[in-house]
Amino acid sequence: MSTTVLDTSSKDTSVIFALITAMLIWGSSWISGKIIADMAPAKVTVFYRIALATLSMLPILLFVRKAKLQKLFCSKKAILWSLPAGTLMAMYNQFFFLGLLDGLPGKGGMLVTTTNPIFTIILSTMILRIALSTKQVLGCMLGLVGGLLMIEVWHFDTAQILASGNAYFLLASLTWAFLTLISKQGTKFCDFLTFSTLMYFWATLLSYIFAYDLSPIQNITSYSATYWYHMFYLSIIVVSIATSIFFLATQQLGPSRSSSFIFIVPVTAMGMSIWYFNESLSLTMFLGGAFALCAVYLLNQPVKTVPNTITK
Repeated sequence: MSTTVLDTSSKDTSVIFALITAMLIWGSSWISGKIIADMAPAKVTVFYRIALATLSMLPILLFVRKAKLQKLFCSKKAILWSLPAGTLMAMYNQFFFLGLLDGLPGKGGMLVTTTNPIFTIILSTMILRIALSTKQVLGCMLGLVGGLLMIEVWHFDTAQILASGNAYFLLASLTWAFLTLISKQGTKFCDFLTFSTLMYFWATLLSYIFAYDLSPIQNITSYSATYWYHMFYLSIIVVSIATSIFFLATQQLGPSRSSSFIFIVPVTAMGMSIWYFNESLSLTMFLGGAFALCAVYLLNQPVKTVPNTITK
């Protein structure tokens, strides 16, 4: 029994380290996102991002197969699960960029990373019947309060808070929560790399339908080198690598634990914005970041169970 616990702990440590790295990458991607936000229509940017991510997964799959780093497998059930997963990924991106058009200015996107872990945990308790400990409930509350402190929500008037764009942010967050649960189910019938590739493929097709009237393929040379530099980062590093790591973590740790690490994203984004855009750091923002990191710790505390007694 002790050996099993140690083996599981070792595997979890490796996955958690990779997941934290992925969350740091997600947070840093806010700089690239801000830079190219106005360089192309949102629908076109979403299509390019997911299409490039899909293409970049192919050499990754080939390398993994040749090097025998992981056994790649896929069943018909995995393909079926990848369809709704791809649809939700495309919807998430569309909702997020719609939110940017009419949501809270500047820090509004933090609504997604603040509410997503909470939505995922609520859905997990309802659908997967996962019980929460007192520490985990406290972690959810700290994460929510930390997010509100980081965006300094009291600086916005009622009209800005109730703007339709913020509803899109919340829809994006809820969509990602469902996507997390579906990916957990889909990776039961497929390795996480192949499942991610299938999901990105379906998301690409749907995103192209959204962007069709803007002729994204014909206008591919219309955008600057700066746009493509950041687009390659957002696609290959952020989606192909970091997002795939998130789905690996969901497979290994479960949707609630993996989603809890998303609280790291707004903290990283805040730090990168202070460094790159010379934004100021207030005491409330600092406290919000500290609360968010405490939330990650509390949400990853194991639920105590009564040990089985062995009778002779």
